[in-house]
Amino acid sequence: MSKIFTRRFRVRWSELDANGVVAPASYLRYLVETAYDWGEALGLGASNDEALGLFWLIRETEIHLLRPLRHNDGFDFTIWMVNWQRVRGTRSFELKHRESGEVIAQGSQHIVCMDVKTQRPASPPEEIIDNFRLEAPRVFPVERFPKITPSQNTFISQRLVEWGDLDALGHVNNAIYVTYAEEAAAQDLASRGWTPAKLAERGLAATTRRVQIQYLSPVVWGENLRLTTCQPALTETGGSHYVGMTRTDGSPVCECLLDWELIDRATGKGMKLPT
Repeated sequence: MSKIFTRRFRVRWSELDANGVVAPASYLRYLVETAYDWGEALGLGASNDEALGLFWLIRETEIHLLRPLRHNDGFDFTIWMVNWQRVRGTRSFELKHRESGEVIAQGSQHIVCMDVKTQRPASPPEEIIDNFRLEAPRVFPVERFPKITPSQNTFISQRLVEWGDLDALGHVNNAIYVTYAEEAAAQDLASRGWTPAKLAERGLAATTRRVQIQYLSPVVWGENLRLTTCQPALTETGGSHYVGMTRTDGSPVCECLLDWELIDRATGKGMKLPT
């Protein structure tokens, strides 16, 4: 029984975005699928959670996207525990192309164990957690989510939570927030004259290189979200998008940073922003 767990995937056509590569949100879906199978193998699968009266909340995810995944690419998704303290812990993960061995993406995720009845943090059985502990786990550097105050030059959009956005717990699926953020970022670029169509005409695409997202409170069907988007950093070939999500009463829901680069669609080479 290995504490370092690997699951194999092959990219399906339906997982590609408009640029012909796997969208960042799909990486989070791969992560969830792998994590559940990992838990099943070591005693904390979905059926175990139900018997113990537990569920898991993701608090923060950081993922570096190092090379694109395309249709029919086969890759191995490996996950392991970095640490666990009482009710919370960190797991890290890495994706490798099955044929070339290239690292596709890597990152870390902070999670909290919750009690179904009380909806408060709870400690899972220590003897089960021991199944996951490693003596010297591989650790990736993790950046603290920065404090960002949106400037006056912001783009504001609205998003209604739809039924298809929810997961089995009745909350917005954690991957969906990344889709929300990417849409807000695309609208922000479009408001500055860089529409997806204009970029495509020039053989260009804005591609996400890193995602850092922290989840502050869950939202449910029918809620209306306000998305505030700004660019805290801008270079010749890209920059960062900050997307803050709140309810209409101003209460925080989620914060997301998307580091992006403008690339040549054919070669993947970084290109200067069009004027």
